[in-house]
Amino acid sequence: MKKNQTAALAFASLFVWVLLAGEIQGAEPLMATDTPPAASPSRVARLPWLTDLDQARVQAKNERKFVLLFFHGSDWCPICAELQHQVFDSPEFVEYARHALVLVDVDFPQKNTQNEDLKRANLALKARFNLSQESGEGFPTLVLLNDASETVFQETGYAGGGPAEVLPRLQRHTGTGAPITDTAPYKDVSVDEFAHMAADKQNVILDVRTAEEFAAGHLLGAINIDFTAADFEAKVAALDKGKAYLVHCASGVRSARACQKLVSLGFPKLYNLSGGYRAWVKADKPVEK
Repeated sequence: MKKNQTAALAFASLFVWVLLAGEIQGAEPLMATDTPPAASPSRVARLPWLTDLDQARVQAKNERKFVLLFFHGSDWCPICAELQHQVFDSPEFVEYARHALVLVDVDFPQKNTQNEDLKRANLALKARFNLSQESGEGFPTLVLLNDASETVFQETGYAGGGPAEVLPRLQRHTGTGAPITDTAPYKDVSVDEFAHMAADKQNVILDVRTAEEFAAGHLLGAINIDFTAADFEAKVAALDKGKAYLVHCASGVRSARACQKLVSLGFPKLYNLSGGYRAWVKADKPVEK
């Protein structure tokens, strides 16, 4: 009896093993090189970028959004690629742009071919927003337009700070970030706002470009302290913190960083010229040499 039970148990074990072997053999192999399951659509979805500014303006008006233009060189500009990857591909920017922006890609490739009509249109946009007409200069540049197609923010360059560097400056003008008040660290202002404040002789116009740039042309009554010079911090620390400072550079990048430095030194009233000296000249505002 005991032998029969043992034999039956052995037979049952063998039968189960055969069934399992058959299932394993018929199953799909799991390779170490298999790709992982596809990510959810929300993870891989890219934002749509238009190439026609007029189309973008119509869409932005209908959707009550702002237009953001991205001037870049897709196949040769490493800083542009960093901005694309670190900022525009980030979840933070994607979430913000979906409800606030219509995006316009203004590309200037050097290796890849580009439609001639698009090439001419992009060159026209480069001239319209006063970017350098020299090949390879002025990239990356961001331009933000309101619903009246007025430039409310323009900046050239990228320091590599990711969404934390770029988003707050955009959000100030689209009304999705902290409100712009005199108690904010500093305020980006338009050419007209800057000119109105510059008329008040109690305010200080601070040009943070190089001495060479300053000598080539500058705003009336401006003082020059080079942001890139080793003694910049020591020189600005000696300034009167009780005054309001109207800060500008060539395009708005160095002046924004200068404002950040001035904030850290305790200056409470700072105004940064959006678009910088180039925007000022384009608006036919007075300059001197």
